[in-house]
Amino acid sequence: MNWKKFGKELANHFQTGVSYMIPLVTAAGLLTSIAVIFGGTNVWNQTSNIWGNLRLLGQTGLGFIPVIIAAYISYSIADRPGLAPAFIVGLVASSMGTGFLGGMLVGLLVGYLVEWLKKIPMSPRLTSVKSLIIIPFLATLIVGFILIYVVGDPIKAMTVGLTAWLKGMSGTNAVLMAALLGGMMAVDMGGPINKIAYAFGMAAFTSGGYQASTAMLMAIGIPPLGMFLATILGGKRLYSDAEIESGRSALIMGIVGITEGTIPFAVADPVRVIPSIIVGTSIGCATNAFFGTVQKTALSTVMAIPFSSNVILYTIAILIGVVIEALLVNFLKRFTRHNTNVEEG
Repeated sequence: MNWKKFGKELANHFQTGVSYMIPLVTAAGLLTSIAVIFGGTNVWNQTSNIWGNLRLLGQTGLGFIPVIIAAYISYSIADRPGLAPAFIVGLVASSMGTGFLGGMLVGLLVGYLVEWLKKIPMSPRLTSVKSLIIIPFLATLIVGFILIYVVGDPIKAMTVGLTAWLKGMSGTNAVLMAALLGGMMAVDMGGPINKIAYAFGMAAFTSGGYQASTAMLMAIGIPPLGMFLATILGGKRLYSDAEIESGRSALIMGIVGITEGTIPFAVADPVRVIPSIIVGTSIGCATNAFFGTVQKTALSTVMAIPFSSNVILYTIAILIGVVIEALLVNFLKRFTRHNTNVEEG
């Protein structure tokens, strides 16, 4: 068995599951954030006004994270026959409190079981019966019982332990975790590593691990904001007219929380840009963790500033990350100038 190929396929399946999860988390997270911002902490315990009902909508959506991950990891492996069993068992996993770890495991088990069942030879006349009845029935039964009787309780214990660890994190551990999440969010700008960090951060958010979610969400806007500042500081000595224009777009994308605003710079000059955004984002997130500042919404970077526990320190941490990224990338560009369309100054 080619383990390298299998690992790559596994990463692709996880990325598919998280990709389908992101719109759910975005909608549900924003609804929950708006409810808490305008309704206060009482919204968690009532539905007597519009803010309580917004919280209900958002919280219900966030509760579907394990279900969506399970269903679409399974879908990535086994196509449509993997959806129904994974939805059912994923919902059971969610109700058992296994979190996104349970959803990921269910998706893998259902997906590979369904893929194996599809290969069992059967009379052509029974093909429709096989796909509509036999496969969903057996996959739901087998993986459901594995979850309930074998792996469910251990995964729940792991999830409870992870949640407690996240909530109790402080000091050096919090700084290191924030730096790691910041670097993961920056390294491939919306790619598989970014999505893994995003899934972890949002899972932490749903369970009250705001140190992790704050670091992940802060990291979203720092890379494009840093590249905007870099184009301002470097000007036409280091950047082409097209890159300077991309820098203006990156400013807007950084403010609204779209990491992909950095991609044009990374594609044009990956050797200098990618290390710089990783370092700047990691330091910014780690600095904020050192300050101990958190924000309890699903808003990213700039948009979360008014709702952070210390607006000044939170803003300083963002600026530190942005400035370090800009200075570092411009420093690296001065050694081997990739832009041959500008005159040597």
